[in-house]
Amino acid sequence: MKLHHFNPKKQKRGLLYQVFIVVALIQVSLLVAFSTYIVSQTILEDEGKFTPPQTVEKVDPAQQEHRVRVERQQRKSSKMTRRISIQNPQNVNTPEVKINLPSTISQGGGISTITDKTMNMNMNIAVTTIDLMGLKSKAEKILICLDAGPYLMTDVRGGLDTYKVIREEIKNLINGLPSTALFNLMAFDVSNGTAINLFQSNLVAATAFNKRIAGDWINPINTSLKKIGPGRNNYKLKYEFLPQPPASGNYNPGASNIYRIYQAALEQGAEAVWILTTGWVDPDRIMMPWTDSEIERYRRAQERYESDKEKQLKALGWTDEKQQEYERAAAEARARGIKKAREWIKSTNAAREQKGLPLYTGTPEQAMRENKFMDKVSPAPPPVKVKAPEARFKPYGRTGVFKYYQKLFKEVYFDKQMKAPVVNMIVFRGKDEDYPAAEAKVVKAFTAANQGGRSRVLKGLKAVAEKE
Repeated sequence: MKLHHFNPKKQKRGLLYQVFIVVALIQVSLLVAFSTYIVSQTILEDEGKFTPPQTVEKVDPAQQEHRVRVERQQRKSSKMTRRISIQNPQNVNTPEVKINLPSTISQGGGISTITDKTMNMNMNIAVTTIDLMGLKSKAEKILICLDAGPYLMTDVRGGLDTYKVIREEIKNLINGLPSTALFNLMAFDVSNGTAINLFQSNLVAATAFNKRIAGDWINPINTSLKKIGPGRNNYKLKYEFLPQPPASGNYNPGASNIYRIYQAALEQGAEAVWILTTGWVDPDRIMMPWTDSEIERYRRAQERYESDKEKQLKALGWTDEKQQEYERAAAEARARGIKKAREWIKSTNAAREQKGLPLYTGTPEQAMRENKFMDKVSPAPPPVKVKAPEARFKPYGRTGVFKYYQKLFKEVYFDKQMKAPVVNMIVFRGKDEDYPAAEAKVVKAFTAANQGGRSRVLKGLKAVAEKE
């Protein structure tokens, strides 16, 4: 038997294979032929019936806005507006004007003002002129210093009646100040030490309230014979006072107390000051303190004097025991004299009060000396031929006083672009009281040196009331 092996290369393809090939070719041909066609389906629904909404009234917005706008214009004004056209000026030459305004500009309110405008630099501005008892100064910051000591309360100077006129004059001036002004008041007494009573601690605006309380402040001053003086002492100097030698038999620093008032006035920073007083101390009487070498020189001279004096007293039989006995007896005599003076003042013032006369305002020490109430003590130390060393001091003088206050002037005035103040002075004297020409010269020179201040003397009640 012969075996045959299958050989795929020699085997003929079958019928199934041929059918498969034909079908594949047909599908590829169809795919190529219909690849550019898109098959879509449209779904159509039944047409619905549309129901329109209800009719709404139509409003024209532009027409409504127009009506509102017209109504507003009619309420505002029915007149037509005239338009004015002005051409711009060109090449106009105007002068350069520099105006320096003061810190405030005042107008008269019961006090005199400048009618013709006095101007700084190229233009002038009205400045208030303050007139107190005939002394005028242009200022917006003022200070009035009133002497409330006992000397003005004497009979010859008018007493209570004079003070009443002075108080009313000051109140009228304050009430007439414009509200732009600044002011302060000071009452003082230098008869026994120094007492200063300020209305306010510094200058205050001239408001209606401040004017009213200023009147309340000045009303009680020296209205009763039982209470004389400025009231409470409420001010302490801010700068050191003029240095002077200590109190001794050669010098009394109390003479300079009136210059404490001057310094307190400067410390207020006012532009114009009025001092109403009974007198002024010559600055040549205010002495400068010694240097250390001068003090030592005087100490040695005093030691020599005491040694020589003791030797002469012993030679004359005056012992230390006699000196001690004399000093004890002198102290007792003085105590008795003071007691008599106090009793005399009490009885004298009681009688004067019944008659409506001003009270005696001197101290017991003054009354004792005036009435010679102190008995002489005997035996007294015998006189000696040794001369006590003379204490000589250099006076300040007006120039020295101003030089000493340069620091005050600088810090209170110059550093604030202010000038030193004008200082005016009114001196009150009795109708028939003597007023030496030398004293008047001192007052006039001192006020003139303070920025051209002025002074005047009013003698008697009539002169004060009429300011003549």
